[in-house]
Amino acid sequence: MKPITLDEYKEAADEFMPKYFFVAEQLGEGAKTEDILAIMESLAGVAMRNRSDNKTTLGFNKKEDEDGAV
Repeated sequence: MKPITLDEYKEAADEFMPKYFFVAEQLGEGAKTEDILAIMESLAGVAMRNRSDNKTTLGFNKKEDEDGAV
């Protein structure tokens, strides 16, 4: 496997670091790196679930509302 380049690190950091610092700020000054990363992983799961819940479905995959209407 080819080594990761510095440019690839920079691109990944541009995406990762704002999320890391957002979570760190939410947890407060005493937050440990392990806690920040664990929360980031949990938030990613919630975000992915929300993303799939918000997708428009077609045909027999349409969700029914509480009254049973599609």
